[in-house]
Amino acid sequence: MNMDITEIWEKTLLSVKNNINSSVGYNVHIKASKPISLINSVFTISVPTSISKNMVEYRYKNLIESSLEKTTGQKLSLEIVTESNIPDQKRESKKEDYLNTDTNFYSINPKYTFENFVVGSSNSVAYEAAKRSAEYPGKLDNPLFIYGNSGLGKTHLMYAIGNKVKEKYKDAKIICVPCEKFTNEYILAIREKTTDKFRSKYRSADVLLVDDVQFLEHKEAVQEEFFHTFNELFSLGKQIVLTSDRRPSELKTLTTRMKTRFGQGFTIDISLPNYETRIAILQNKALAHNVTIDEDILGYIADNIRSSIRELEGALLNVISMSEIKQCPITMEFVKNTLQSIISDDGSSKINPKSIIQKVSLYYNISENEITGTIKTKEIALPRQVAMYLCRKLLGMNDTSISKEFSKDRTTVKHNIEKIESEIKINESLNSDITYITRDLESM
Repeated sequence: MNMDITEIWEKTLLSVKNNINSSVGYNVHIKASKPISLINSVFTISVPTSISKNMVEYRYKNLIESSLEKTTGQKLSLEIVTESNIPDQKRESKKEDYLNTDTNFYSINPKYTFENFVVGSSNSVAYEAAKRSAEYPGKLDNPLFIYGNSGLGKTHLMYAIGNKVKEKYKDAKIICVPCEKFTNEYILAIREKTTDKFRSKYRSADVLLVDDVQFLEHKEAVQEEFFHTFNELFSLGKQIVLTSDRRPSELKTLTTRMKTRFGQGFTIDISLPNYETRIAILQNKALAHNVTIDEDILGYIADNIRSSIRELEGALLNVISMSEIKQCPITMEFVKNTLQSIISDDGSSKINPKSIIQKVSLYYNISENEITGTIKTKEIALPRQVAMYLCRKLLGMNDTSISKEFSKDRTTVKHNIEKIESEIKINESLNSDITYITRDLESM
């Protein structure tokens, strides 16, 4: 494909228009946007106002990125700026930029740092491991493999590593690339007979950061190439950081040797933040937008939106944007009305203890009453333990809160969750069960 950014954007807008749910949203917030640059894998557009910027980021970014991928055949990240705030360094890209395999440094968004990463019990170990990898690249926690559901901060930590290494080691060659970009580059290199240049580029990296390595699944030739790149860098003591939505053992179609390589360093998960961390995240986001919001309102949002940090921040952006559009104060009533499509009428989020118990009971073909009851047979005990574990993992609930939902004491809850946490490290079948139930919940 040989298009400049104007052509790419025109085709993308047509795709978005045909697939968007709200014609008003398209006409008000997207139609007036303009392409600014395509540098490496980052496509930058400008919009007229900060309101449009917030609305596009919250409501339409995923749709636009999907349309960009359909238009270009490449996995691109969307960056939105206001017309009055276009960075000086942004430039019109050449036609070949989005297929360029010569670039040594992929754009790492400078806003992702360790300083603005909100640390809580759900991510503190991953945070510390990431900091060590940045301070002593190739020496500790190598490779570093961070996994967890979408929207929990894996990419933030990976970018923070890149930014810190870039700051500390000025001459370090850092390559940060989405796995799909690596795949597409390799396919292009084969087609253009430039595989030697491709290998030279990646195997000369001092730090290799690869996002979403689960996309290596079902791609045997790319796995083979990545395997040899990994081995080359690892043998030279170079730092490798990988992110995924699953632990290495759950990447079913990866070769055994690839899973072994991925798991030979430090593997750590990021789970959902607890209530206190969610409050801190909302406070930081409000501060970044120079908005003061009552603590009770932040508590309402934090208590009802638990599925991901991205959704949590998106909900707050929606509230702020609607407040600007309607020129009205952010009150509790206003927030409840604004977020009614996200939070149900009774004030509960779609994923809650009740929905978890329901999904687990359906999966294991037992009743909900049996899960919360007193029967201790293995056929009932395991689903009960899984449900408790998911309440912790997906909702960030503490032992006391979980004990109330299951009518059990805190010690029992703690023991059951620890048992599942221990078992999933060695039991792939249980891992698969939990992954299936989790995805079923997230698709509600």
